[in-house]
Parts: sequence; C-alpha cells; structure tokens
Amino acid sequence: MNKATTISLLALLLFAFTNAHAGIKDTLSPSLPAFTVADQNAEIAEIDRILVNSYLNHYCFSTNQQVLNAFGYAPEQVPTFTPEIVQARMKALDKETPFDLIYNSTVQGFIDLYSVRRRDISSKVLGMSQLYFPMIEEALARHGIPLEMKYLAIVESALNPTAISSAGAGGLWQFMVGTGKQYNLNVTSYQDDRFDAYKSTEAACKYLKFLYNTFGDWQLALAAYNSGPGNVNKAIRRSGGAKDFWSIKPYLPKETQGYVPAFIAVNYVMNHASEYNLYPKKPLITCFEIDTVGATARVDFTVLSKVLNIPKEDIAYLNPSYKLKEIPDNGRKHYLVLPIDKLGLFMANEQLVYEQSKMQQPEPEPLLASKGEDKTVTPDQKTNKVVWENDWKSHKVRKGESLGGIADKYNVSLAELKKWNKIKGSKIVPGQSLKIQTKVKKNIYVEASDKEDTTAENKPAKEEAVSEAGEEENYQQGNKPVVKKSEPKASPKQPSYKYYTVQRGDTLYKIASAKGVSIDQIKKLNNGLKENKLAVGQKIKIKQI
Repeated sequence: MNKATTISLLALLLFAFTNAHAGIKDTLSPSLPAFTVADQNAEIAEIDRILVNSYLNHYCFSTNQQVLNAFGYAPEQVPTFTPEIVQARMKALDKETPFDLIYNSTVQGFIDLYSVRRRDISSKVLGMSQLYFPMIEEALARHGIPLEMKYLAIVESALNPTAISSAGAGGLWQFMVGTGKQYNLNVTSYQDDRFDAYKSTEAACKYLKFLYNTFGDWQLALAAYNSGPGNVNKAIRRSGGAKDFWSIKPYLPKETQGYVPAFIAVNYVMNHASEYNLYPKKPLITCFEIDTVGATARVDFTVLSKVLNIPKEDIAYLNPSYKLKEIPDNGRKHYLVLPIDKLGLFMANEQLVYEQSKMQQPEPEPLLASKGEDKTVTPDQKTNKVVWENDWKSHKVRKGESLGGIADKYNVSLAELKKWNKIKGSKIVPGQSLKIQTKVKKNIYVEASDKEDTTAENKPAKEEAVSEAGEEENYQQGNKPVVKKSEPKASPKQPSYKYYTVQRGDTLYKIASAKGVSIDQIKKLNNGLKENKLAVGQKIKIKQI
C-alpha cells in the first residue's frame, strides 16, 4: 500500500470515527440514532486493522481526557439519561452476550451508584482494567466463559488484588480460604495465592464453570458465586422450582439479591463510560508493560529494589501474593512479575539477587557521640539493646475499606480494633479516624556496667573493690582493721544468653533473619523449639554470650 492510499485510509478512518461519535452524542436526546454497517472489502479490512492497533496501543489505554472526551463535557459535568435511552442501550448490549441483561429500577439504582455517587471508584476501575482485563479475558476465553464475566471482578473487589472483606474473603475474586484451597490457592505465612491475579483468575474460571454446569444459567451461577450453591438450591425450592434469578430473587440472601443487578449495571457503565463523562485514572503500569520470570531461590524485595532501581512498593504492588515482601526458598515454584524493561537487568543479576537475599542482616552501626562529647561511642563502651514499646497510629478510613481489612493490614485482631475504637458493629465510613496500637522496635544503648547479663565472673571482683574501700575507710577513722574473710572457691561460670520476646506475626525464620542467626541455632538453644509453639510474649534464647 502506497503513502497516498494510507493517508486516504486514515482520512476515511477519521471521518468514520468522527461520525460515529457524533451519532453517539445524539443519544443525549430521547431518540436513538440508527447505525449502519459498512460493506466489507480490502480497504475496510485495512482500516479495521489500523483501528485495532490504535485502539490497543493508544485509545483504549489513554487517560487523556481531552482525547477521550468526545462529547465536549465540562470537567465536573455529570450527565444523566432518560430510562428509554438506558433501556435501548441495554438491549443493544444484551444482543452481544449470553447473559440476560435486563433493565429495571433495581439495575438503574446501581447504574446511578457507579455513574453518579461513586464516580471516583469507577474512574479508578477503568484505569486498573488496563492492567487486569487483558489477562482476565484470555483466561475466560480459554475456559469458554463469556468475556462479560470480567466485570464480576469489579463487583467483587473493584479490581483491587489485595482487597479483604469483613468476612475474610480476599483477592480480585474474593475467595474464602477454604474455597480457594479447593482450587489450588494455597495460603501460608509467606504467601497467599488468593492475591495472585493469575492464579486467582484461573481458580475463579474453574469455579464459575462448575457453577454454570450445576445450574445451567449464568445469572444463577453468579448468585451461587456470591452466596454459595446451597442458598441458590434452597431459593429454587422455596420459589416452587423456578430456574431464573428474578423468580428466586426474594428467597435469596439480601446481599445476593443486589448482586446480579450490580453486575448488569457495571456491564452497562463500563461500556458507556465516556457518555457519563467517566475516564480512567492512570494506573501504575499496564498489562503490556509487565512480564513474568521464574525465581529459583529466596528473593528479598529490598535487595531487588536496589538491584533494579525501582521502589520496593512498586514490586510489592505487582506481586501482592508475597505477604512478607519476599519470595521464600521453600522448594515450590515461584514467579515474579516485573516491568518488561527490568527483566534483562534481573536475569543479568539473578545470582547476585539470590546471594544478597541470603545474607544476614548487618549489625547496628555504633552510635555517634552526642553533643558535648569528643569521641565516638564504641561497642565496648556502650551495648545495643532492642526493646519493643507500644505506640499508637491513626488510620483514616478510605472508600471500600472494611474493619477486617484494616485489622489485617496492621496485623491486629478485629476484636482489638473494635475495642480500641469503641465500635460495636462493623460499620465504618470514609474519612473516619481509627486508633491502632502497634509495637515499635527501638535500639537503645546502655553503659557496659549497666548490662543485665553481667557474668558471675565479674561480680566477685566488684565486691572485692567495695571491701578494700571499706577497709581503708576504717583505718582512717582509727577503727580496728577489718579482717577479710577468705573468698569462696569460684563456681563454674554459668552461660549467659541474649533473649528475644516473641511479637505478633513472628516466625522462626523472621526472628532468625532479624537477629543474624540460623533457625537451627535457635532450635538448639530452646530444646528443639517448633514453629507452632511460638506464643506472643514468649521469651526465647537467641545466642550465647
């Protein structure tokens, strides 16, 4: 194709694109315009190819409101439409999906929620969809599930892979621990597969396919996903054997009654976002900018951050399933999601990352002398001591957060969080401040003479010094000299140890790494101490001194 032909095609594309938007803009009036489909030929096929490439690389993934605002809306304008227009649009969507996308007042209520009252969330979701939807769509297509099911992840978690409900469900698809284990989503102290976008999406596809095969209807499968197959079967029996959602809706749990209408509303709003003056907020990264690489040993995100020169928080953002911000070396196969432009740097320095991740943490640096002193305090003069103190933090509640999720974030119990804030139920509101008690580790330096673990060998020497001073004083006062008693034979020196008090969330590995010792050393000093025997407040021996 020559340059002139290409320019003509692009001009034709611009003309068609402009007219299409002009037609859409007309939907602001009660009547809907008629659309025609152009005849297929070689030139149209070429236009389609250009349009698809432009769509994937620029238009769909743009956050530029000047480009996306095809209707010339003012920035703060919130468009509304008549029920007739919304219903006509819904019918057009319904023809493209096996879901029964119907329009009624309940659905309209959820449309208002996403397009008017929760516009900020909808904009964030539009941005996050650029990261997750291509991956989700690929999985849905592979399992033979309608692509519209991707919107279920919005209803469940607002595309937040670290979301945790008050009931304890977690991840993009909000799996409970028990249900997740049925679909190979493992949960350990180091890793929670429910927060892995790829693994949880695969599990959700398998579960949804099972529910559809059970009920033979996608809306009933959605209801069962929310409340469980048992509640749906119960509702079917109570309704007299009806097999559609709207007939059994009154017999379902209250939350599930709004679940399918919310799903329908999200379908509609996401497909007509620009008509409602909604645009994506720029995500940290899109799906085309990341890739996955295998990890064969322990990877500490702090080490990885320094090697790749990217923030540790960004690595954790892309790998939310690793709870302690590290990939453990436990014999399982692990994967790391990284920006594409960092993959080569990781592979070139892979062994360096593994070696540095295995290294013991450095000892604390000597404390410099305070003002008025003319020298540096050395370890011989001062001894470092680690103490844990209670501290209070304030957390400002954000939209979508729950008490359970906040408690998990700060590693405290839900009961403690409620007690500290005098909350009886579970209701919290955005902007509300919550008090949270945390443990803060502090390094203090004490004089060597003030050590708590002064050895038995030093004590007799100190007593002898006191006796000699007393004898000299008696001579000066003219008293009879004090006859020193013969010293008892020194007993064998008893070993002294450094101790550590177990805190909430501690594991043997975590303690050993922090203290620069091995797990085997801790076990040996504590009579074969086991992981499941750790208790908050328990004192364990760390090393002999």
